[in-house]
Amino acid sequence: MTITRTQIRRGSLLAALLALLCSTFLVLPANAEPAPFEDCPTGQFCLYDGSSGTGTRTDVAEGGKAERNAGTVLSVKNNTRMWACVYGRSEYGGGLQTVKPGNADEYVTDGTRWVVGSYKLVPTRALCFTGYERCENDKVCTFAEKNGRGAMTVHEPAVDPATQNLGNSYGAEVAPRSVWNRTGKHVCFYLQPDYTGTWVGDDDKSYGAYVVLRGDHITVPGSLAGTFRSHELVNGTSECQ
Repeated sequence: MTITRTQIRRGSLLAALLALLCSTFLVLPANAEPAPFEDCPTGQFCLYDGSSGTGTRTDVAEGGKAERNAGTVLSVKNNTRMWACVYGRSEYGGGLQTVKPGNADEYVTDGTRWVVGSYKLVPTRALCFTGYERCENDKVCTFAEKNGRGAMTVHEPAVDPATQNLGNSYGAEVAPRSVWNRTGKHVCFYLQPDYTGTWVGDDDKSYGAYVVLRGDHITVPGSLAGTFRSHELVNGTSECQ
């Protein structure tokens, strides 16, 4: 059989084409960009000051938290086994974003930045909605927002010189939206700084004190939220003014 020059040319072209295809599939560009968030280590909650996992990265281990000064955070990757709770204000206040284990989140949408004020890592998503755990044993703690969230004030009991009551008097900047009484006494809250004042309840009855029993934590009813100006510790609720 005689092989013509045309057949030789076709064979050479086919070999060249196969070589080109192989090089296309086997050779990757040397400067390929990494996938978003792929640099976040296992067991870490990674915060980035750029979107899509770019910029400077800050790593937080499981159980970590920052109640304030969270810094510039434009995206996160939760590479832990815990839920990440991300808040719009310091001390777990303001709006809330929850990040499931293994998920990422973005805080810049259409040019609008969602500010991160604080964060914490917790075992269950339900714990993102409260901040009561900050209150230590044997303390009365009041919070600026519902469910123990927002700025917390820890009250050290003092004897009032006028009434000799064991408690505290305070202004509007401390007036609570929620309370945890972690003492062995009951707490009586009052509308006035001098442990006095009355209000009418939903049952049309007048009350002189709002009581939080020992060991209880509550969100103050809407009509009373932010109105308390003093409280005292008592052994029995009949001791309230």
